[in-house]
Amino acid sequence: MIQRIQSIWLALATAAGLMTYKLPLWEGTLQDGTKKVFLGPESLLLFTLIIATSVLALVTIFLYKNRKLQKTLCFLGIVFSIGIVALEFFQVSDLKTAQNFRENRWMIGAILPILMILLFMLAYSGIRKDEKLVKSLERLR
Repeated sequence: MIQRIQSIWLALATAAGLMTYKLPLWEGTLQDGTKKVFLGPESLLLFTLIIATSVLALVTIFLYKNRKLQKTLCFLGIVFSIGIVALEFFQVSDLKTAQNFRENRWMIGAILPILMILLFMLAYSGIRKDEKLVKSLERLR
């Protein structure tokens, strides 16, 4: 059913993915005082993974009739989100070693993939509860 709670979690995961695309992930200040901001679209692999995860979350909302596929796609979304976090870390580490930064800090965009992991987990839990409910109702027939 599309009005279930997992639809809300998946919609929020989609929004978090799209915000990850737009918001800065990391900011650093070089020795001469200029600021360097790292965004998701600067890396083709990171950009592709962010968009794929967002689209995956959106498509998963409408697969409510096939709960098994929905659970599989939620698990895949968790894996992709972990991949985004790891890729962000490695991209920023490469950037830090390539240039000498005086100060650096992670921005809000870097936290959103972690939020996506949590939202996919909550959606997975909701789908699993729906499966249990349907199985219990089938036993009553």
